[in-house]
Parts: sequence; structure tokens; C-alpha cells
Amino acid sequence: MKRIMTIILSLLMIFSVVGCKAKEQTAGKNDNTGNTASIEKPYTPPSFADLGITGYDGFCDVLSAKLIDGSENSNLSPISVYLALAMVAEGARGETQTAMLSLLGCTTLEELRSVCGEMLEQLSVDTEDSTLAIADSIWMADRNGTLKFSDDYLQVLGETYRSEANAVDFGKEETSKQIAEWITEHTRGKIKISEDAMKFDPETIAVLINTIYLKDAWRDAFYEGATEKGTFYTPDGEMTVDYMKRKDDGVTIYQGDGYMRYSLPLLRVGRMTFVLPDEGMDFADILGTPEQMHMLLHGVNGKEIRANVSVKLPKFKFQDRFDLNDTLEALGIGIAFSGSADFSGMGNFDAKISRVLQESFIGVDEKGVEAAAYTMVAMDECAMMPEDLPEIDFFLTRPFLYAIEANDGTVLFIGSVTTPDTGE
Repeated sequence: MKRIMTIILSLLMIFSVVGCKAKEQTAGKNDNTGNTASIEKPYTPPSFADLGITGYDGFCDVLSAKLIDGSENSNLSPISVYLALAMVAEGARGETQTAMLSLLGCTTLEELRSVCGEMLEQLSVDTEDSTLAIADSIWMADRNGTLKFSDDYLQVLGETYRSEANAVDFGKEETSKQIAEWITEHTRGKIKISEDAMKFDPETIAVLINTIYLKDAWRDAFYEGATEKGTFYTPDGEMTVDYMKRKDDGVTIYQGDGYMRYSLPLLRVGRMTFVLPDEGMDFADILGTPEQMHMLLHGVNGKEIRANVSVKLPKFKFQDRFDLNDTLEALGIGIAFSGSADFSGMGNFDAKISRVLQESFIGVDEKGVEAAAYTMVAMDECAMMPEDLPEIDFFLTRPFLYAIEANDGTVLFIGSVTTPDTGE
């Protein structure tokens, strides 16, 4: 895990495709104070392949529960993984398509396009001081006409995912440089791309990239002069960190079973929600299942408390990496990684997924939040008047969970902080 920082959220994804020589036979909204309110309807129970996935929200719960265990700093962009897999699913057919749609919580490609199209339409902000922008591209191997990408497939990528199209030679080093530069441009240079990420096999068929970039400030900025040194209690001991401080009067904080949840509104994009385990509670004890993850961020099994809330939030920034092959296979799309994979909807070649990787960055300071991520899917051949209210301290002085959500509640990033390093 590496470290970095500032006020932006960018997310990106690479989807790399290489052909298959022969198929094997193996088969809650915030109120106007930015505080979390009750969700309108209960959590939908599992319905697809016993995974508990219905649409993006269910996918987010399942993937987050699999990857975030509270043992160390973590930062995941589930929406990045979702959109990358959606573009892959557009080219899947037969049992491969069925498995991928189940993982994405949809029954048909038309439903998936509707979900992703709405995301791309709604998750867009472009003002002088706030940005949330998504971009897609496909980089296709140019082999003198021997590879033919389906016109229908490319049309869907263009119309639904607004994807650019580029013809390249993956055997040349300049192609890796060109793709890396595209990633850097669309993530505003916030991701330090690992060396192995841009190493493409000469037989690579295609690389698909989705980026999402967010830059936003706190709606009510922390006063830098109030920042002070303090102790943070990590799983391995104590460390000194810089704590940002503020007090919010007459707001709502949520008390759940073993934790408290509070949201800080961003200027225009949404909010950052924090989940703090009760003192003496093992962080890992409140994590574990998709249902638990959903309840932590959106649940209503506890109570809302109106109070004056004093906030202490450590400044932090770090870089993270997830190798997702095993996780995604365990979630039901093992066929997409096998020689039995069917991606014939992409073109006149056989392909299977060989690697899924995400690297990301998160940074929080007095002004706002910054985050970035890319996911690579490589495919080989084959304010009111003060009231008399209780005083509550919400001091994030021990490991905690966080999520960055858009105004409609879409989770853009989710992670945990056990050691709030600033990378300095």
C-alpha cells in the first residue's frame, strides 16, 4: 500500500483483451444538514445465484464485504469494477453472459444498459468548483484486418458507455505509453500506475478503460487553524496524526448495533459517510457479510439521535491494490476465466479473462476529498437555532469505515482506515 493526497475523486478502469487459441472443455439519502436518514425501503434479499446481488447496490454490498475486512487500510471503487465488468458482459454470450449478468444483478443486457446508462447520465457534475466526470475508451489490436470487432458491440460501447475507439499495436512499447498517458490524463495524474499494469502481451486483442474523476470540497470546510496533533489507536499500537476538528449543532447521528454512523456533506457531488465501531468493539466484528455491509451504510435497525456532534477526523491518504481474480471467480463468474468462456459478441475471436486488477488512491484534508482508481480486466486468447440536545463526541481515533457517495446514494468509493498515514 502506498500513500498520496488532496481533493479529487477519480476512478478508472482498464479492460484488456487477448484472444483464445482453443477452447478447453472445462466448463439513504441525506437531509439538508448532510446527515444520513432512513432508507425508503428495506434491503432486498439475495436473488441471483445465491450471491445476494440485485443491481449495483447489491453488487457493491457483496464485493465490499469480500474485500474489506478491517485488518488494514483499504480503498475500493466498486463502481469502477461494475462498469468494467458491464463492458465485458456486453460481449459475452451463452452461459458466460448469464453468469456475468447474475454477478451484476441484472437479468438481461437491456436491463444492464439501462442501469449503466442511468449511472453515466446521473453521475455528472461540471461546475467551477466541483467535478464528477466519467470517460470510456476501447483500444483494439490492429492486425491488418484479421481481427474483426463486431459493429454491434462497438455501437453499444459508443452509445451506452460513450466509449472512444482506438486501433493500436500491442506489440509496441509506445502503445503502453499511449494508454498510460490516457489514464493519467483522465485521472488528473492522481494514480501512480504500477509497472506491470501496462505490460501487454503482443497477442492482446483489446483494452477497455473506464475513468471516473471527482473533485469536490466539504460543504462546510474544516478550519485549518483548528487542526491539531493527537493519538490514533491502530490494531498494532498508537500513532500521532493530524486531527481536523469541527462541531455540528442540531444534527442527526445514527446509532446502530455496535457502531455509530455520521455523514459529512460535500459541496455538490454527495457526501462522505463514516462508520465508527463502538469503543472496545473489534472493527472486524461489524464487517463480514453483504447484509452487514449494507446495514452499516444504509441500515435502519438502530436509532437516529438529534444532537450537537463534535467531529475529529484524521487527515489521511494512501494507495491500495486489489487482485480480483479469486474474488470474482468465487462470486460466480469462473466460466469467464476458463477456456469455456464465450465472448463471441465482441468479434471473430475467442477470449477469456486472465487478470482483474484494481489500484486506487484516497486522500482527505481540511478542504475536501480526493480519490482515484483503475480496474484492469486483461483478456487472453482463450443550521437551526440551538436546542437543548445531548452532546456527542464522534472522534475517529480508532479504525473506521468510510464511503464516498453521490447525491443519489451511489457508492463511488468505500474503504477502511486503520493507520491514517499521510504519505509524508
